[in-house]
Amino acid sequence: MTGMGFAPLLCGHNPGMTHLTERHFVRCAYVVARRLLQAELEPADGSLAWRLHDVDANVSRSVDPLHLDGPWAVTWRPHGDGPFPSFAGTLTIRADDDANVAVLELDGTYDPPLGPVDDAFDLLAAARLATATAEALLRDLGARIVEKHAAEDRARPATS
Repeated sequence: MTGMGFAPLLCGHNPGMTHLTERHFVRCAYVVARRLLQAELEPADGSLAWRLHDVDANVSRSVDPLHLDGPWAVTWRPHGDGPFPSFAGTLTIRADDDANVAVLELDGTYDPPLGPVDDAFDLLAAARLATATAEALLRDLGARIVEKHAAEDRARPATS
């Protein structure tokens, strides 16, 4: 249930940066999904790091002036000399029109691994790698939310 939303638009502040937006729909009520995501992403030291594909990803709490979506700052860098783009952006969780669904959204910019490229093939390859990495991150987080929600449901005493 991932929605491809990458847009290869060059950002004015850095001509090598490209915009990416990905969404993943999680079959879990927003209030529950938000609580479970927060528990997953907020370890004692305030940041989380893990290896995903061939990138090292970091997530840390970000500031939401309206206190609505509880954003997290997300960055990733290629691990070693891999061909993956670097990324900096924001992860949010939002309510969906369906009360039993929450939406994870990753929005930010990535830097193609070869720097500014003129070759359309290289730009497309970087976009595909960035999109695949974003989709994997959102799928992983979505699966963790669903698994924790299912575990909570199993732990509840049955009602008659």
